[in-house]
Amino acid sequence: MLKIAIWGLGAMGAAIAERLRQAPDYEVLGFDIEPANIRDALAIGVIHGAFEPKEISEMPFDLVVIAVPPTETVAILQNLHTTNLIVDVASVKRPIMTATEHLPHFVGGHPMAGTDETGLNGRRKVMLEQARFFLIGEKSDRQKVAELLAPLGSQFETVTVQQHDALVALTSDATHLIADALVATLGANENTQKHEFVGPGFLDTTRIAAASPDLWTQILLNNRTATMAAVADFITELTRLNDLVANGDADQLLLALTNIQQIRRGLG
Repeated sequence: MLKIAIWGLGAMGAAIAERLRQAPDYEVLGFDIEPANIRDALAIGVIHGAFEPKEISEMPFDLVVIAVPPTETVAILQNLHTTNLIVDVASVKRPIMTATEHLPHFVGGHPMAGTDETGLNGRRKVMLEQARFFLIGEKSDRQKVAELLAPLGSQFETVTVQQHDALVALTSDATHLIADALVATLGANENTQKHEFVGPGFLDTTRIAAASPDLWTQILLNNRTATMAAVADFITELTRLNDLVANGDADQLLLALTNIQQIRRGLG
């Protein structure tokens, strides 16, 4: 029987716990700072039982999954002393890898399967099947994590800290700020009919702006350098496109939009 500890029963932690609990020969224990989340997770069958944080250092687990926001993840890991294999799921890696140099078996993880919904019920929107799950750490530890988390159905890939944080800043962190800016611009518009003109395109583009402000404040500040660089690149590209519109350059605008369309279609 494989013994797995899930520290944090929000959307991501609960989704991972539930998938592992459904697998044969897994015993999944959970902990959350909110006792009600533990009770609810037990009641609906997301976990088999509960554990106390001190047990991570006192008893063996096959894997400990830290599934809390980045700042809390750093605080937990800095004060953790154990030889158990540990993986986190936060979307920024540099501060976390720095905080875990004293842990002999730590793997930085990030499943690209987040949702704008929070809490235990948000687990239903976390799509782990076929999601890319990035891993950073020693080869033997990475392989063991991928093996233990195989029931998730994710695609495990190895990356470096620098590669991860730079690309996630481009595809996720800056994207969040862009969505925020679009919503803020709409909110500042004084036209009383503005909400009547919001269609599926605007809602799809800005979905992530509905996510937890507390979580995203932590993500953005913990990856600020890479995010600032990605936002600067976005501003450059937006300025280029805006100049084509301002100049009435139909041929170049059509060419630019056609190239962008091809890039987007290639993303799936």
